[in-house]
Amino acid sequence: MANQARSTAMLRVHLEGPPGLLSHGTIEITTSLRNDNPHRGGGSQLAGAPTPEEVRAHIWGPWKFSADGRDDTGRTVAPQQLAIGEWTRYGLTPTTPPPWSTTTTDVWHRDYANEPVRLSITARSKGSEWTVPLEVPVTIATGS
Repeated sequence: MANQARSTAMLRVHLEGPPGLLSHGTIEITTSLRNDNPHRGGGSQLAGAPTPEEVRAHIWGPWKFSADGRDDTGRTVAPQQLAIGEWTRYGLTPTTPPPWSTTTTDVWHRDYANEPVRLSITARSKGSEWTVPLEVPVTIATGS
């Protein structure tokens, strides 16, 4: 996939349940991207090295949000209201290597070519909150 263009993708999130939430009406969901390794961010104390905060802030995965309402990094999309059985979708664009890295964009994309999108979906309703971690496989559609 080194030469294959990966310009955009769509992520569809369908709120399926649990059925007990039907009485809650609409539910607020917030969708965020998780990093490929939750232990990234140790950082280095060497001069010029990224800080632990910079390492944690970078999206270590294949895609970032391009949807309206996303934060500045493309990691989180603004909360939305959904009822059980409804869905929403978000636009995605490929991530790039961190600015301090010597990895080329082509190598970065090749390394993440078959990796899933790691999500965290937080649902809130009537004073309750649930967070569900998900890994979603991505299939790149190729044109003829």
